[in-house]
Parts: sequence; C-alpha cells; structure tokens
Amino acid sequence: MLRDMQHLFDEWWAEGTLPLMVIATPTPDTTYYIEETSGSVRWESFLALSFVPHIRSSVNFKDMNLLAGISGGGYGALKLAFGRPELFRAVAVMHPMLEPALRESDVSGRNRLHHSIGGPTALIGDQRDVAIWEHNNPANRAGHNAKRIIEANLAIYLEAGDEDLVNAHDGTEFLHRVLWDLDISHEYHLVRGADHGGPTVRPRMRALFAWLGNIAAPMPTEAGMEEAASQWLQSGMQGTPPSGATATTAFVRFMRARLEPGRARAAETDASTNRRFGLLRNPSDG
Repeated sequence: MLRDMQHLFDEWWAEGTLPLMVIATPTPDTTYYIEETSGSVRWESFLALSFVPHIRSSVNFKDMNLLAGISGGGYGALKLAFGRPELFRAVAVMHPMLEPALRESDVSGRNRLHHSIGGPTALIGDQRDVAIWEHNNPANRAGHNAKRIIEANLAIYLEAGDEDLVNAHDGTEFLHRVLWDLDISHEYHLVRGADHGGPTVRPRMRALFAWLGNIAAPMPTEAGMEEAASQWLQSGMQGTPPSGATATTAFVRFMRARLEPGRARAAETDASTNRRFGLLRNPSDG
C-alpha cells in the first residue's frame, strides 16, 4: 500500500498539500485490527502500546499522532481513535467498513455483503462473537467514550461514496448520526457517484490527506486581515468592509457576541441550544 502511494505522497509534499510527516503502517491482512476480549488477538493494544511508541522513538518524533484508514483500515482507525482518543490529534477515514447498528442483531443482509471477502471469524460470518463485535464496533465506542473524545478534542473526518459496492456508506452515515446525537464534532462527506474503488479514489484520498495536513499545520490568516476586520467591526461596520472581513476569526467572534443574548434566552427553555448540534426529530416520527 505504501509503495503504491509513494509517488502520491511525494506529489502532495511537493505541492504543499501535506506538511512533512512520517507515514507508517503495519500489515494487518484481513484482521480488521480486531481486539478480542479474551486477549488472544490484540491489535488495538499492539498499535497503541507498541507500534506508535516504537515509531515515535525510532525517528525521535515528538509531535502529534494522526490516524488514517481506508475500508477495513478505516474501521480499525476509528475503533482505535475512539478507544484511546487521548493518544491522537485526528482520525480520517474513507468508506470505513462499518455496519450500521449498535447491536449485532440489527445488522441486515444488505450490510453483510463484505463478509464474503473474509475476515476473523469473531467479527465476520454467521458464527461471529456478538460480544466481540459490539466491543469493537466504533459506534459503540463513540457512545461509551463520548466525554473523553470531546475532552481530547479529537478531530474526525468521515467520507464514503453513495454508490459503494458493499454499502459501506450505510455504516458511515450511521456513525455520522451517532456522533451528531452525541454532540461530537466531526466532518462528514457523502460523495456523489463514488464507489469503494475506481477513479474517484485518488482525488478523495488527496482531499482526506489535505484535511489531515491542515490539522497538522493550519493555514494562517492572510497578514493584516484580522486587524483590518477588527478595526472595521469596532467602527460599527461603517463604510466598505475590508477584503475578506467575513473570513476572519474576528468577524465570527463579533457575530457570536451579538447572538449571545438571544442564545441565552433560548437556552432558558431549550437546553439543546448550547449543544454544538441540534437534537433533530425524524419527520416519520410524527
């Protein structure tokens, strides 16, 4: 995988899409990075306690840890990040191989198509272990560790194509809704016409890694723009606004301050006002 992507990383580094970083991955085969409750197969423990520390010490790396994964790797990246959010700054995944349920019994045949490809019997197939499946399920981990994920300020990027051949977009959409209801900040993309492979994959990978690159090295605001916007706002927005004024942090702070009295009044009767995401009703619920 890394050999196949080497020229892409070289290209993205050369064009400035990515800051310089160390990229490393183990070879998991089709294990789905399983963590068995019995302790006999412990991918999560290996990655968190051995692999990441080894990489950091080998290259004298002291900066942030970022996770990325595609398909089964996306599943593994999410469950590792949600299980140990304090260890990572961000996790970004493309069509992660998720099943849209919190309980194994709620997974339908539509979302078991990938089982024909193979995997550990504890997770894949008719005889899988329900307890192990539910323990490894990223959506369940998000629910169990929501407070830790929020406090760690873990950045999350979810992406899937709407024509996914194994319906991985169902699981991605489900996780998006779970995170929304848990009020966990995340970014979500459902890509029109995209599949689990094909010509859209590399452009989508570039977007994913560009997002990670911005987490690692955020783009600075254009010099002088913040100060010009602040002066204009302090003047009561008199005259023509300076170029780019609405794209500044100063503008957002100003607008939030103006809305704060109304927000406080709304919160008196609706506690969800102070959430990041609103509590939405499904129209079919009546």
